[in-house]
Amino acid sequence: MLTEGRCLVLIPQLLLAHMLADYLLQTNWLISRKGKRWDGLALHGAVVFSMSMLTLAPYARVVLLPIALLSLVHTAQDWLKIYSGPRLKIHPFIPYAADQISHYTQIVIVQLAVGALLIPAPSHSDVLAATVAASVVTLTRFYDISWWSNWLDMIPYMTRWRWLGYAERLSIFALSAVGLFFVAPLCVLPRLLVAWQVGQPIWGQRRGLWEMGIGVVLSVALGLLLHAMLTSA
Repeated sequence: MLTEGRCLVLIPQLLLAHMLADYLLQTNWLISRKGKRWDGLALHGAVVFSMSMLTLAPYARVVLLPIALLSLVHTAQDWLKIYSGPRLKIHPFIPYAADQISHYTQIVIVQLAVGALLIPAPSHSDVLAATVAASVVTLTRFYDISWWSNWLDMIPYMTRWRWLGYAERLSIFALSAVGLFFVAPLCVLPRLLVAWQVGQPIWGQRRGLWEMGIGVVLSVALGLLLHAMLTSA
């Protein structure tokens, strides 16, 4: 019978690798290079492969081929998005979301293909560590980039509130992880207070309210997921 750790390890570990490769380590220079030359795409694919292998280093012999295929598909998919995206007369969030959903689906496929082969089973603490790390990147760089890469007018707003937004979402995540999700949304109060003091009320900006509200929901959801993992240990 598979242990819980063996069933789960590939998903949090590969999600962490994806968040590192697509968000934390993908610089503006690399994004620009990907759109102009093949070597930019190749470099990004190499980063995806390296991060995936690094997070699953103890199982390198088992996952080498699946991760190589995953990285190749990831790179080909990025090329397709770069090539076809500008030609589609739709909001950029639609191909962006489709691209990300496809990446996550590929991670699940790898899990189904080789997850049962990870022997010895990874420890519960390893799974927790990968989950926490992936969540932190999700609530910081992933969250920021998902807004300003799809709504360019949000760049000044997201830049202005970057550090308060990080602190806010991570605090909500931490409180929810220890079971205090019902008070976690109060973490938005410091940003609202600063916005009022500088005369830039977020409650007067519809998209600003959406950004804050979605951040609260996402942070609570990830925190409750971690809470469930902690209490099931």
